[in-house]
Amino acid sequence: MRCFALFLTLFPGITSGVFAADIPVTNPPVTDYTLVEDLRLNRADWSGFNAVLFAGGGFLQGDDSLGGDSFFRSGLVGGSIGYDFQFNQFVLGAGVEGAYVNFRGNSSSGNTRQNSNWLGAATVRSGYDAGRFMPYLSAGIGFGNYKIKRKSDGLSDENTHIGFVAGAGVEAKVTDNVYARLDYKHYEFNSKSYTLPGFSSFTVDGTADIFNIGVGYRF
Repeated sequence: MRCFALFLTLFPGITSGVFAADIPVTNPPVTDYTLVEDLRLNRADWSGFNAVLFAGGGFLQGDDSLGGDSFFRSGLVGGSIGYDFQFNQFVLGAGVEGAYVNFRGNSSSGNTRQNSNWLGAATVRSGYDAGRFMPYLSAGIGFGNYKIKRKSDGLSDENTHIGFVAGAGVEAKVTDNVYARLDYKHYEFNSKSYTLPGFSSFTVDGTADIFNIGVGYRF
């Protein structure tokens, strides 16, 4: 009887231990919300001075009052500096940029060689803070040089054309300070007069479409 009583005393502990061993113990699943938080459109800080180095390409088309026209392609490299100010989810900014280009070729008549070596712009822009992305529209004043050289004697004339520029783009944060930028600009250049000895003066105007991708730093 004493053995049986001792068995009954120990049995609850034994059976509870056995059943506990038989039932698998599972920890509650751990959910990683890091990716979800990164994808949410939380406000980001786009204010401050910024600088961008970029590369890309574009097209330049010119027309003159003599009935000639030209169409050139070129790659480009350049940089920009600017400042942005953010209030709520809207961003306003201003900046200047310049690029080295190599537009060159013959006029449609074949009598002259034409080229452009640089482009620049001073623009303001309006953007929207979409979390780690900021799409924007820009507009301002564009600049670009243009040179016409006569093949027969090497005489040339050169001008700096000024005109309206408008564009759009998007920036994406890589870190809090480093970001990538995709940008497009369309230039509408004014007419300038060119004079080559032996020719009557003529005017030239043109347009340019520039695409580039860059890496920037916000200070």
